Amino acid sequence: MTSDPMDVDALARQLLTGTADGLTLAAERVRAVAVPRTPIEYGDLRSSLTVDPAGPGDREATVFSDLPYAARQHEDLSLRHDDGQAKYLETAALDSADEVGQIIAAQVARALGG
Repeated sequence: MTSDPMDVDALARQLLTGTADGLTLAAERVRAVAVPRTPIEYGDLRSSLTVDPAGPGDREATVFSDLPYAARQHEDLSLRHDDGQAKYLETAALDSADEVGQIIAAQVARALGG
């Protein structure tokens, strides 16, 4: 490794870009796992799941819905769904945690030329 500040700055940018790309792709994977788990009784909840991508320097990408009933459908364990389940995002994130880590690591390695 060189002590040239330009090289260190370039490496830092590559690392930040790779991390942001990895976080965004990982969030897309969580969204894909969550969609079939998402209740469909009340309209367009499945199709409303969206990823807010990470930018360089961000430490998160977010999967969300802006529908007013999304949080209740996710959190209310007393609701019974014919198709889908409560905690659809949470279980998707937990069940895909290993894959998410691999996605992020692969994007960082790719950005660093590995």
